[in-house]
Amino acid sequence: MNVRSSWGWGLVALAAGATLVPACRRKPAEVNPIVPAIKVNRERAPLGSAVEVTYAWSLEPGAKKIPAGYRAFVHFLDSHKVVLFTDDHVPTPAPETWEAGKSYSYSRTVFVPIYPYVGEARVVVGLYPAQGRGERIVLKGEDLGLRAFKVATVELLPQTENIFLVYKDGWHNPEAHPENPAIERTWTKKEALVSFKNPKKDVLVYLEADTSPKFFKAPPVLTVTVGEAKVALPIEGSDVFLKRIRVKAADLGSQEWVDLRLAMNESFVPKLLAPPLNNDDRELGLLVYHLHVAEADKLGDLAGREVVDAGPAVAVKAASAPPAKK
Repeated sequence: MNVRSSWGWGLVALAAGATLVPACRRKPAEVNPIVPAIKVNRERAPLGSAVEVTYAWSLEPGAKKIPAGYRAFVHFLDSHKVVLFTDDHVPTPAPETWEAGKSYSYSRTVFVPIYPYVGEARVVVGLYPAQGRGERIVLKGEDLGLRAFKVATVELLPQTENIFLVYKDGWHNPEAHPENPAIERTWTKKEALVSFKNPKKDVLVYLEADTSPKFFKAPPVLTVTVGEAKVALPIEGSDVFLKRIRVKAADLGSQEWVDLRLAMNESFVPKLLAPPLNNDDRELGLLVYHLHVAEADKLGDLAGREVVDAGPAVAVKAASAPPAKK
């Protein structure tokens, strides 16, 4: 996820270049008739919440073949066209495999960062060469400049509209991802506890995490307990996984606060491994990227998304990995 950056840098560079070369009239780039679109499950989303996004790319009969190596950029802009956050990714399937006259769609989950901004955010998308060789493709749609095409608007609400989580025992300090400092994550111990005020409604728990199975003596298993309900989740591999867990209002109990517990079957200490991994003497269990609890009736249509219903000792299949983060 990219940090906040100015939308106008490209325009400044163009203006500077205009003073060095004679003015010329460039021929407008030819439109490749590919129509981008997105659909979100909620058009009003609090800061820090999860948004389900369905991307669609419709190629008209005259659409031209896209060279290999192109990615999709997805920018959420504030009222001044400043990038708030992004969801850049490689579409599924890859653009070089697209064929004229066909449409392609897929879904992704976007976690809204916590920024000092509320209000309307415009969503623009486009296709660009990942290796910097070539230009952004001119798509068919409303171009807001720099070949970024408007596909939707989302109203960002204050963070206070979320269910507030109180982090208790079992959490280490947050740390930045070594390959992308904009991504923050937090290790748990073998067990970690958070609490939230009981909404007396069905809730959906979003958990995005991973761990290091090679350091476990037995295959790692995560048990998520929410109130009086639980679900056991075997973890296969070290890829980041995303789980959505639905908990019925009746299973939250009658108390004012509800406990949410993450419990691994084992943990490890990097310094005590044979051979030692490093000098880290912390007890480590699960590496959490996002943990979010939302009232289910505010999430709109979740058709096509995998949702696990928590209950007494429910066991589910191993977590599947979403597209790799950059």
